[in-house]
Amino acid sequence: MSFRVVCADPPWSFGDKLPGASRGAEKNYSVMSIDDICKFQLPPIDDNAILFMWRVSSQVAEAYRVVAAWGFTPKTEIVWLKRTSGGKRWFGMGRYVRAEHETCIVAVRGRFPVKSKSVRSTFEAQAGRHSEKPEAFYGIVEALADGPYVELFARRQREGWTCLGNEL
Repeated sequence: MSFRVVCADPPWSFGDKLPGASRGAEKNYSVMSIDDICKFQLPPIDDNAILFMWRVSSQVAEAYRVVAAWGFTPKTEIVWLKRTSGGKRWFGMGRYVRAEHETCIVAVRGRFPVKSKSVRSTFEAQAGRHSEKPEAFYGIVEALADGPYVELFARRQREGWTCLGNEL
């Protein structure tokens, strides 16, 4: 089987040396270098496919390098406006500005018409544990594209999807 829809939240390494037991990616999971992410062995991907890849704000150029290395062409982005459990605006970390959002690059391989033209480029959802993406995101993916679906670097199983990751 080859996949038509690929979601990925690569374990970016960016040398964050934050204090505390759980602050920063490297204290929560194994990370990879940009070169290793570029060389990551993808499962079989259809000639006409769509990629949803989360990036970190401090490595914009590196994320687009990965998209190209994986054989995709960037088309747009989706922005997740994070909220606290009480519904307030998220006040995260950041090197120049405090992050309140995460960005997902949307890229295609070949020709990939989306199912719906009414999906907005931003959505709001409560933040969960470190790097966890909200259910609303997966609803957006499924509204835009029919599978088969694969999630790379997954941290949990998802019904109707093939989930690949060392934390499953």
